[in-house]
Amino acid sequence: MIAALFIISIVVFIYLLYVLIKPEKF
Repeated sequence: MIAALFIISIVVFIYLLYVLIKPEKF
């Protein structure tokens, strides 16, 4: 469903931000 895709997109976005902020914690 669209809602599920929206939630997944937010999770991926937060994950990418975390990786960019803490690159040493891959």
